[in-house]
Amino acid sequence: MGYMRTAEAVDEVRVEDGGRRVVVVAGRLHLPVSAGVTDAQALTLARAGTTAWHLLRTCAHLRPDESIVVHNAASDVGAIAVQLARSFAAGRVIATDSSQARRRKALKLGADVAVETGQDGLAERLIQANEGKQVDVVLDPGGTLKASLDAIAPFGRIVCYGADQDESIKLTGLLGGSRAVIGFRFEHTLERPDMIARAVSELFGLTSAGRLRPMADD
Repeated sequence: MGYMRTAEAVDEVRVEDGGRRVVVVAGRLHLPVSAGVTDAQALTLARAGTTAWHLLRTCAHLRPDESIVVHNAASDVGAIAVQLARSFAAGRVIATDSSQARRRKALKLGADVAVETGQDGLAERLIQANEGKQVDVVLDPGGTLKASLDAIAPFGRIVCYGADQDESIKLTGLLGGSRAVIGFRFEHTLERPDMIARAVSELFGLTSAGRLRPMADD
């Protein structure tokens, strides 16, 4: 028996012979679930957690003390990214979201400040939230690319990972500002199981230790 995340059972947690729990990702990758991690948490970590981990580690190469903006910070991916950024010794963690309740949640998860998402004046609000300085890293699920570009510092990185990425950017703007825009799709990690295993191992460890709340709905 296992907790099914979707009706199609694309992901599930099952008990194998011998009593070992595993999370099955996309019906094919079997990863052991650590003690202290619930089935529901394991499923959230397998996709949303792995995504957040690779946004920070593989794509943004977040360094200690760098400032970071997490857009849509109360989403599954965003909530984990806020906590991981804090765990990875980021500098100022700036969350954005659409409602006051969702911004309060981001603050409870460890963000230093939470900013309203609305496009008008968003870049200025991000810079103000970073104490008047441009930011180093932005995680963008879609719809905020222009504002993020206006707020990013030289040598800063924007990681785009959502499906709703319909904005175009000019290469000259990136070259002139020494900035990078990086794309990420979870599906590509399925062809490289070590990428999922590496992320899940650390995520399960943090959750077991009480340092990560993968389903922080309260």
